Parts: sequence; structure tokens; C-alpha cells
Amino acid sequence: MSTNNVDKKLLDPEFEHSPVPNEYRKKLSSVAAVWFGFPMVLTSAVIGGLITAQLGFKTGAAAMLAGNLLLFIMVGLLSYDAGRTGMNFSLTAQKTFGRSGYYIVSGLLSTVVIGWFALQVGLTGATMHGSFGASLLLMTIIGGILYVAITYVGIKALSFLGWIAAPFYILIAIIAIAMAVKNGNSDIFHYNPHVSGAMSFGAAVTLVFAGFADSGTMTADFTRWAKNGRQGLLSTIFAFPIGNFIAELVGGIVVATGVIPNPASTGGDFMSVLAGHGPLLTILSILFVFINLGSVGTHCLYNGAVGWSHMTGKKMRPITLVIGIVGLIVAVSGIYNHFFNWLVLLGVIIPPIGAIIIMDRLVLRKNESANLVSWRPMAFFVWILSAAISLYCNFYAPHLSVAVVGLVTAAVFYGVGSLFVKNGPASSNREKVS
Repeated sequence: MSTNNVDKKLLDPEFEHSPVPNEYRKKLSSVAAVWFGFPMVLTSAVIGGLITAQLGFKTGAAAMLAGNLLLFIMVGLLSYDAGRTGMNFSLTAQKTFGRSGYYIVSGLLSTVVIGWFALQVGLTGATMHGSFGASLLLMTIIGGILYVAITYVGIKALSFLGWIAAPFYILIAIIAIAMAVKNGNSDIFHYNPHVSGAMSFGAAVTLVFAGFADSGTMTADFTRWAKNGRQGLLSTIFAFPIGNFIAELVGGIVVATGVIPNPASTGGDFMSVLAGHGPLLTILSILFVFINLGSVGTHCLYNGAVGWSHMTGKKMRPITLVIGIVGLIVAVSGIYNHFFNWLVLLGVIIPPIGAIIIMDRLVLRKNESANLVSWRPMAFFVWILSAAISLYCNFYAPHLSVAVVGLVTAAVFYGVGSLFVKNGPASSNREKVS
């Protein structure tokens, strides 16, 4: 089958249960677009603003950069593995956690991203209501239906949306910054708020990392479409550090101008800066809300749909409809009000999973294909131990980055554990590297 004929189809097969064949692999620009448009969203600006409101502009920007570089290391390595094998996250997790064990890991992450989908749907309604006075319920429902429809088309629609979302974000961000600087403080580099009990630098790094800890760990769902491992790795650069850092920095700049009344709670949500400046900008802002938050919502829903379709043995598109309805119901309930606590939880329990898979797939067994066994207990033991240490640090050493703690401890424990635990049947047969 030729690539041209493949590209002409609207609804490609999604290969929920097998690696993506070579003829369906996509060029670097298409895979990069999926990741580029994902983090360049208002949610990232909110995070950047929260950090800046706590640490000041220069220290906050440094924390954002550090968090994004950490994301690049983890997501880039996982994407390299996905590009070389063509396997989605569920298929990869089976190799590391076992044929039965992967249900726990994939089930957790596939459910978490449904929560993120619900969050974006809820933020759509809340933003439209707060900035433009539209009906909260109606905008939430419209946003949810629209995002489900786009996800239903599949990876091709996500790539197309990425090409629209990223440039649109840059355009609107430039307008918002110009207005904020005009109406507020232009000396953004010296913005240094005096906040009692401000978050530490390490906590800020974790906050950045946690924003994409789940979908970043599940990056194989996107980057399995790359032609090879190298292109899978390169595609993530457009997201981390480039796309996400720019998006967060925009939120930090707007907060540093002082035009946002309560940035410690609302972060860098710059939609209020754009409101009330004529019909043209209002129309652009409304389009921005749906395209921008839709970019995150569709990506998260796609992650969840691919994961649950593999676990249930069903096709991705019917699963998209089912979990999309569930996410919409959750969104109407107001989950977005618990945004910060959600991120803290993700920063504790998810990072070790990515480190374990990297160690297993790229360090210890990079040229080996695991015969699927039901359980690989060491992977779970390391995950639980690393998450417990991260949780301890979260409460008793808050100046540290629990994301870094989780990644490092998981890598070290898994490496040491492999010296004492033989893979047995999990280390036969050679794996084809594309």
C-alpha cells in the first residue's frame, strides 16, 4: 500500500492492538505537529503564571526551563523507543509490566488523561463564561462535543489541529502581551513578588513536569507514527522545551506586568486581558479558547481512547465516544476547581513509570524482545517504592522536586534490581529495530 493512498483516507486504522506498519508511518513534520500544538495552550500559560506569581520572573523562568528539559529527557527517550518499534503505550507497558500487570499502569494513565480531558472541557465553559459572559453549561457541552468529534477522526486530525493551534497561540499571545505591557508594568524582568510561604524552585519544576507527566509518559500513542526512533525523538523537541516553555513564559510575562488581579490563584490566564476590545478581537478570542483548549482535550482523549481500546479489545473510535461522554459529565461537575491538587498528585506517582520503561526498554533490554509473562513484579516494586519516596519528599522535603526524585530513584532502583532479578522467559527472541 502506498503512502499517498494512505494519506488520502480520512479515517486511517489506528492500530490499537499492533505496531504501526511502515507504510502508515508519517513524516517528521506531521508527528512534530501533534506534539507542537499540544503544550502551546492556555493551561500552560496558567502554570507559568502560577510559578511567576510565587518565584518572580527570572527565577520562575529558570524553573520553567528546567522542568521542560526534564520533560524532554523522559518524553524524548520514550518517543525514541516508540519510533523504533511502532508500538503504542499499552503494547510497550506489556513488555515492562507484564501481560496482566500492564492493566494497572495503562488503566491508571488512561483514566488520568480522561480527567485531563474533562478539565479542558470544564475550562472551556469557565473561560467563555468568565471572559465573555456566555452560558457556562452550554459552552461546556459544546466544547465537549467538538473535542470528541475531532478525536474520533484520529491521529490525522490531531496533527492538523496542531498546525492551527500553535500559530494561533503565538498570535493571540503577542496581542495579550502587548496589551498587558501597555496597561501594566513593562519592567517584567525585575518582577519579584513578596509571597509568604512561596513554593520552592524544586516544587515549581515538579509543577511544570506534572503538567505533561501523564501524556508525556504515554507519548508512544503519538510518536509510534514516526518513521524511526530518531524522528520520534526529534518530534518531542517541538513540545519540550520549545512549545511548552514558550506557552508558560507567556503566562509569566503577563503576570509580571501586574494586570492580572489574583495571579496566585488564576495564574497566567490572559483571556481577561483580551476581553472588551472590540468585536474582531472578541471573535478571535472565542476561536482561540476552543482551538487552544481543544488541542489539549483531544490529545488527552486520544491517549485514553487508545489505552482503553487496547485493554478492552475494542476499536478506538467507539471507545472515544464512550469515554468522551464520561469526561463531559465529569466536566459539568466542576473538576477544574481542583487543578493544582491534581497536578501535585501526578508529580508524585507518575514519573517513576516513565523511568522504569526507559531503563527496561533502552538500557537493560534494548536489543531484546520480552516474551510476555503475566507479571513482572520488580517493575511494580520499584514503582511503589519510588512513588513512596517522592510522596515523603513532597511532605517532608518540599524544597526538592518530587518529579526528579521519582525519576532518579526509579532508574537507580530498577538498575540495581536487575542485577539480582533474572528476566528468565522475558529475555529471549530478538526485536526488530526500525
